[in-house]
Amino acid sequence: MSALCVMGWLSFFVTVKEHANELWQNGRAKEVIGPIRVVHQFVDMPTETAEFYNVTSGNMEKVKGCIPAMGYSFAAGTTDGPGSFAFEQGTTTSNPFWNAVRNFLATPTQEDLRCHGAKPIFLATGRIKLPYQWQPRVVSTQVALIGNVVIAGVPGEFTTMSGRRLREAIRTATNSVSDEEDYSIIIAGLCNTYSDYITTPEEYQVQRYEGASTIYGPHTLTIYLKLYQELVTAAIHKKEVEPGPNPPDFNLKRLISFLTPVLYDTPKWGRSFGDCIQQPKSVVHPGDVVTASFVSGHPRNNLMTENTYLSVERLLENDTWVMIATDADWETKFKWVRTSVILGSSQVYITWEVPENVKPGEYRIKHFGHYRYILGGVYAYEGVSNTFKVIVPDPNIH
Repeated sequence: MSALCVMGWLSFFVTVKEHANELWQNGRAKEVIGPIRVVHQFVDMPTETAEFYNVTSGNMEKVKGCIPAMGYSFAAGTTDGPGSFAFEQGTTTSNPFWNAVRNFLATPTQEDLRCHGAKPIFLATGRIKLPYQWQPRVVSTQVALIGNVVIAGVPGEFTTMSGRRLREAIRTATNSVSDEEDYSIIIAGLCNTYSDYITTPEEYQVQRYEGASTIYGPHTLTIYLKLYQELVTAAIHKKEVEPGPNPPDFNLKRLISFLTPVLYDTPKWGRSFGDCIQQPKSVVHPGDVVTASFVSGHPRNNLMTENTYLSVERLLENDTWVMIATDADWETKFKWVRTSVILGSSQVYITWEVPENVKPGEYRIKHFGHYRYILGGVYAYEGVSNTFKVIVPDPNIH
């Protein structure tokens, strides 16, 4: 992700926070009350059809999805992240050389070329099956109804205008089934499946990066508008929908991994897993960085999903310890270092940046991990540092 993209997202989140705070402070926030319903359906996009009004001919047309494919302008990249080899956005013609490269991987059919229309196919991703499908045919569509709030979980990146049209299509559906409720509609992107971009039919014709990355053809959005209207209607009427075709099963046992496996772990000579070999300072203050190091196993022995590799704990008055930070907190960092490849020895460094609003008292750092025994088996261990005091200066003393 480029620096410009990161800055853009940060600016977006700051703006959202500011507006949310403004709504709350001005008393314009609305309480959401009502039932919760969720409707989900898998959809095979290349087989889907929809009705489309052609403004040029003035007629309604039946349109369909296409086998996934990426256009030439996809290779051009975006303004803040351009591609290589002189590819340019807005390309609507193909090149014999790059077509030959494309055909080495997979050759699009004449129907593929016709279906994708203005998009010259650079990668026939829907025709490539090795080692897996390069892009999904089956996508996940979902609507959540929380009181009078509709959340549309969409499986890709909608452009601004595509998002507006989807929101209006959903609003039309809600108005047609309920005149009493004033629904708030939220488009939540990148849910469950990633199927690249979704542009409007007009944006698609221009074939910039986003149009070339609209993988199901010029009427991808048209199909989604129909699908989400059906899902919203079903959610409001409490109707069940067909589950749809099952997507491919990409379980971990079938996935190809280039990560070398963990063969074994051994602690340093005279040490045990979990031993704290670098203790924190005995006294720290807000703003200080506390560091502790432990003899460890390889973190990939257990990814600690829904768990933590570390905890910062504070001693209560009843002599019990309470966890006040984990590896999910911004003020903590967890660094693993391989100290010997041959022996399989490792250690971890845990740091905690003491927050300014910390409570004074006794603290300690704990490490949780797993080691792989050379003769087989993975075993849990934990380690704990010495206690240290956090002293908060009296603001009245200068």
